[in-house]
Amino acid sequence: MLAKLVRLAAVATLALGISSAWAAGVVHEGTVVDTMNGGGYTYVQIKESDKTFWAAGPQVEVKKGDTVVVQEQMWMNDFTSKTLDRTFDELLFVGRIDKK
Repeated sequence: MLAKLVRLAAVATLALGISSAWAAGVVHEGTVVDTMNGGGYTYVQIKESDKTFWAAGPQVEVKKGDTVVVQEQMWMNDFTSKTLDRTFDELLFVGRIDKK
């Protein structure tokens, strides 16, 4: 019984550690160049000071010209959205897209 509790505590600690690592992701702020919704996600093309990239997160209302903030969680290369019938060379998945 004690071994099970120790294992459970270890798994919980590991899970919290992973969550904390995700929460410590790099934050990006930029202007929305393009946006579209599909499959419950909002895809935004963000122009940051020195680069432009696509991010996807839970569906929100944003429009071209809005300033948004996103936090890195997972980058994917050659991601195909079947809903949009489009492949993104590089796409950043985020937990949320915040308008500033």
